[in-house]
Amino acid sequence: MGHVSKSVKMNRDLTRRVTELHSKGYDRDFSLTATHQLFCVQNNHMFIKESTSIKLIDQIYDSLFNQYRYLHIVESDSGERGILLLSFIHFDAISDTRIASPAN
Repeated sequence: MGHVSKSVKMNRDLTRRVTELHSKGYDRDFSLTATHQLFCVQNNHMFIKESTSIKLIDQIYDSLFNQYRYLHIVESDSGERGILLLSFIHFDAISDTRIASPAN
């Protein structure tokens, strides 16, 4: 029974974060292709790395799969904003110089 409640908590935490990001205008869902392009689920647009900025913002433990999920936000040069959820950290996002450092 504990396993189910952990999964529910993970889903609740993930849902809370996604809802929060949607309210801030990150309303698109992105996936990463095998060629490292971003695919927007809602409009089927492909984005090359150079036309987007990706920022890691959170990690949430997924007890169902016994691994962390990494929540990234995506902003495109065309103004689309959304969420990229991965089972790994998108390291290109961390080294991308267009991403501002957190304010102190």
